[in-house]
Amino acid sequence: MADVLLVAGALIFEADWDQIAPHFASDRLARRLTRARRTWQALGAQWSDGAAHLEWLARAFGVSGNPPASAAYSWREASREHGHDCSPRDVWFCEPVHLSLEPERTVLAPIDTPPLSEAESRALFDETADSARYHGAVLRQAAGRWYLFPAEPWELRTTPLQAALGASVEARLPQGKHASHWRRLLNEVQMRWHANRVNRERESHRQQVANGLWLHGGGAWHALDASRFARVHSDDAAVLGWRQAAQQEPSERTPRDSLTVWPQLFEPYWRRDWQAWAAAWPQLDSQVESLLRPAGPGASRELELVACGRRGAATFTLGRRELLPWRRRTLRECLLEPTTG
Repeated sequence: MADVLLVAGALIFEADWDQIAPHFASDRLARRLTRARRTWQALGAQWSDGAAHLEWLARAFGVSGNPPASAAYSWREASREHGHDCSPRDVWFCEPVHLSLEPERTVLAPIDTPPLSEAESRALFDETADSARYHGAVLRQAAGRWYLFPAEPWELRTTPLQAALGASVEARLPQGKHASHWRRLLNEVQMRWHANRVNRERESHRQQVANGLWLHGGGAWHALDASRFARVHSDDAAVLGWRQAAQQEPSERTPRDSLTVWPQLFEPYWRRDWQAWAAAWPQLDSQVESLLRPAGPGASRELELVACGRRGAATFTLGRRELLPWRRRTLRECLLEPTTG
């Protein structure tokens, strides 16, 4: 049995290292990484550029698509306890975001200063659902996320929200046969939100306004081939939905590996807040030590720590097979992501 720890936003580029090094204080984990066997995996899909962990997860669960469907799996996982319809129809994430105008580009960010209150979210949701009905779609909500159900399947190429955060949205807007369907709905919602009391009040308090919707993750639910993971620990309903769709009947070949998705580095990573990024590493150190803790006397554990960056992943084998001290590399070498290849 193998334990895998997937860490989003753990690799950085050389230009960032000078800002990080003065704040890095996770000595125990640093020693482990510098002594560990390290392998590199290029993850170059255009749809995951900026959030390579998404492509790693899709590959791990054998989810096809460019990008792969995720909203339908998230919907089924988040809504099954509430008895909602879980038929295999097209579902899209449709999430409120903040779009800010910068010189020569428009940048996407989550609404978090402050987050929408329950009452604010409900008011915007109801208005958006009304527009969606007019355009022949249904908007639903489960576990705090919004899901759009078009009357007919949409053929669109989209970018996951995590891969678009902090980036220019112009090159990441939905493209394809039904792009005009989405644009008409989006334009109507943006006009209605501009006049909505929620945004007027937030603007008067100099808070982020909800001025856009991000459509992504569309597709229908399908059963997946069995993955290597018997247990998955994640707060992401899409990942849990992929795991559920990959279940199989117990057999001698039933997978026994476990996967833990650790996202705490990703927000400071995409914000380029390197002081906060470095400050989160002691928490990661504690997570690593917990997973390496022996199950009993004389037992030993091994952990695959998969550190993801923008377009690739470095896997460190930690535990009893760590390398000897005289073969160690520097921490900087461990955490740098190649700029090519």
